[in-house]
Amino acid sequence: MSQPDEGGQDGQGPQSQQRQCQRPSCPGSYEDVGGGELYCDTCGLAPVVSSTGMVGAAPTGITAGGRSSRGSGSGSGSGSARSGSRASSRSSARSARSARSAQSRRSVSGRLSRAVSGRSTGRSVSVRSSGSAAGSSSRGRLGVGLVQVPDVPRPDPHAMVQENPEVPERKRFCSRSDCGAPVGRSRGERSGRTEGFCTKCGHPYSFVPKLRTGDIVHGQYEVMGCLAHGGLGWVYLAVDRAVSDRWVVLKGLLDTGDQDAMAAAISERRFLAEIEHSNIVRIYNFVEHLDQRTGSLDGYIVMEYVGGKSLKEIANDRRDTAGKRDPLPVEQACAYGIEALEALGHLHSRNLLYCDFKVDNAIQTEDQLKLIDMGAVRRMDDDESAIYGTVGYQAPEVAEVGPSVASDLYTVARTLAVLTFDFQGYTNVFVDSLPDPGNIEVFRSYESFYRLLVRATDPDPARRFASAQEMAEQLTGVLREVVSVQTGRPRPALSTLFGPELKVTDTQLFGKLDGDVSRLGVRAVPVREKARGKVREGVRGKGAPALTAGAYGTAGPNGTAAVTGTAAVA
Repeated sequence: MSQPDEGGQDGQGPQSQQRQCQRPSCPGSYEDVGGGELYCDTCGLAPVVSSTGMVGAAPTGITAGGRSSRGSGSGSGSGSARSGSRASSRSSARSARSARSAQSRRSVSGRLSRAVSGRSTGRSVSVRSSGSAAGSSSRGRLGVGLVQVPDVPRPDPHAMVQENPEVPERKRFCSRSDCGAPVGRSRGERSGRTEGFCTKCGHPYSFVPKLRTGDIVHGQYEVMGCLAHGGLGWVYLAVDRAVSDRWVVLKGLLDTGDQDAMAAAISERRFLAEIEHSNIVRIYNFVEHLDQRTGSLDGYIVMEYVGGKSLKEIANDRRDTAGKRDPLPVEQACAYGIEALEALGHLHSRNLLYCDFKVDNAIQTEDQLKLIDMGAVRRMDDDESAIYGTVGYQAPEVAEVGPSVASDLYTVARTLAVLTFDFQGYTNVFVDSLPDPGNIEVFRSYESFYRLLVRATDPDPARRFASAQEMAEQLTGVLREVVSVQTGRPRPALSTLFGPELKVTDTQLFGKLDGDVSRLGVRAVPVREKARGKVREGVRGKGAPALTAGAYGTAGPNGTAAVTGTAAVA
């Protein structure tokens, strides 16, 4: 194995990522599971430090922490000569890494462990700090080292702007939460109106973009155009002229012209800016903008721009030769689900509920999944705010008892179902159920996947998974089984209870006896006979107390004393 260089690096290159496993009789080879961490694809163990099989450092595998911890203990002579002068800087670097690790630990228990078996890291899907280090990682984790998910390249933001933004009639509904009636529909030869009032509740509606290219919002955000239309209005692409001309997204906050209501809504949503997670879109600001055309004061959420494709777009782009939609491979959908559960777990740990997870609200950008729509997020103890959800994804009990952790997990399971097979009728016939498994190929092929969906969508919330962490663990187990079935090769998880034997001293409990020695390995002492009875003097080791055989002592071979039972200490 290559020696570390002067900076404590292992010199792992592309050619070393598929090297033969160092364990005797193991036919496997090492795979890079992300971040330079190598694990054998057969025995699941990380490489040892030396070719002799001796581990001279903490068993953390080939990770950044492992490299620095053993950098001074091995390497070339020149590296060792300089180790003394570099000790101080290495110590400082290790301290900094430990502090960052304590802030940003955030793994699902079911994913490939970041420590070698036997070293628990207290993993929880719902543990993630809101510190600056939490969302700074750019390392791809999608697929948890088990499956390769195709990357989605980050597009040019200008290319995402719609040239002629309009909302199709079939998607025009009243924005009032307790109404939702169809609006703006055509009648006969008359085309549908893009602005007007709902004929059912009288609430005004408008599908005309309020912001135009070149508008300056809040004195710093220059609008580039429309990206899409959501439940609260148009979503705009803008440039933040006050912060390095970074790309941002402006999304309507509340459909109201009441200034007091707007101020209250912005105040209530400030908590969204505190959320920082690599799988959740970053909220930068909340601003107000006076519409010069209508005189209304509109509120906008200023968010991070995430370029990529939504899960809906990824699914719709897959077509067979006949042009029919081809469902996503189940292993790819599971990889998306694990990432989504990690994000939801982080929200739950902060007493927040996402409420509206679906294929439209998650985007894959390069090799990462992000939740992009935070408009429906609410506090767990909020019993007054409007509840947002989507028919076909929302749990049946939400309308009566409100959202919960269990209802959030329900939406993830429904999304997995929509992605993995042609789920006809999921908004009506099967709005609260799943089709017969005998009619769905993916259910017949992977029973564990079907059972996971059944549990996560149980009509009784108490019978679903108790947490995002628990569901993520089970989903990762399903993914391991799916990959094993497809490849014909077992993919076990690294044990969190038992670790590999680091050193084998021998193959038997006692070594072969050589000469007149006892089984304790001490030198033999001649036995002295006394006049009355045979009282034998026990053997005495170097620096050890004398042992007298007593009532249960017996004579050993060649006149030595052997202790076979209870012994008295002289």
